[in-house]
Amino acid sequence: MITNLIHNGKLFLSKFRDVGTKKKRSSQWHKVEQKFLDDNPFCAACGTHNELQVHHIKPFHLYPELELDPNNLITLCMDTHECHLKIGHGGNWREYCQEVVQYAAKIKQDISQFKKIATEAKQNRIKE
Repeated sequence: MITNLIHNGKLFLSKFRDVGTKKKRSSQWHKVEQKFLDDNPFCAACGTHNELQVHHIKPFHLYPELELDPNNLITLCMDTHECHLKIGHGGNWREYCQEVVQYAAKIKQDISQFKKIATEAKQNRIKE
């Protein structure tokens, strides 16, 4: 029960992950985001199709020219594994992991490595 409450809190906070960032999203972002999810309807790490979010490999506020570039996007989830938070941000929404694509590929190959890779992501995260 406590675990569900904590997960639901993280899921709720994920909806506000852009609050406080200095750069504002392009007016085209929602169209690009929806098209990317339509084309990539599964989490690149764990494979779920639940609670999907589009993650910028290089953060859009640091690389605004890449905000709408589909080559800078990866689908991650906030389902039970919380791949977006743990793999994309190393457990902290204000940080990011440069190796997110590699981490997702390793997890997809062997989901039993999730905890180990999430720990590695946390250790290697970069402060925004």
